[in-house]
Amino acid sequence: MKIRAAGLTTILVAAAFLSSFAIAGPAIDAATRAEALVVEGKTAEALDALSEAMDALCAASPLAFGRVVVVDSSEGYGVYSERTDKTFKPDEKLLVYVEPVCLAEGANGALGFKADLAIENTTGQVLGEAKDVFTISTSKRRDFSTTLSFGVPYLRPGEYKAAFTVHDQNSDKTGTFEVPFSIGLPTAN
Repeated sequence: MKIRAAGLTTILVAAAFLSSFAIAGPAIDAATRAEALVVEGKTAEALDALSEAMDALCAASPLAFGRVVVVDSSEGYGVYSERTDKTFKPDEKLLVYVEPVCLAEGANGALGFKADLAIENTTGQVLGEAKDVFTISTSKRRDFSTTLSFGVPYLRPGEYKAAFTVHDQNSDKTGTFEVPFSIGLPTAN
């Protein structure tokens, strides 16, 4: 129960923070109802109310990303092998594990997004970009992750970043994140 109480406290604190926004009212109401249900010993009902509070917070929040990690591999939500060496050879696959948060729900509970990708140098100059490089669809509202991958471009050795712009397919929400990486010298076969 301590974990659930801690989670409830987090929701209540977040709801209190958002209380200055009119759209946060439903989240505060649902979180308050969840707290009262816990006191009454109605755990299942409290969790339903807490889920309702989380839905209301997401509806009122921008698109965000829980984790963004360069990985060697990923097996699912929270299960990945982080890549320690961020230096890549040209055309090597760069894998980015990402946990989108607060995607809007569409018809029949469908969630999805499209993502643009730009490669930039250290001064922010865009060296290449493409729209809608990735299209992801799911029906999982929480604990959702995906891995985005692309071939590292043939650029001179140096420091770069991959800049992603994510567009929610069911709302006008957008979010961005960046992944720094290096390009090393190609190796002879």
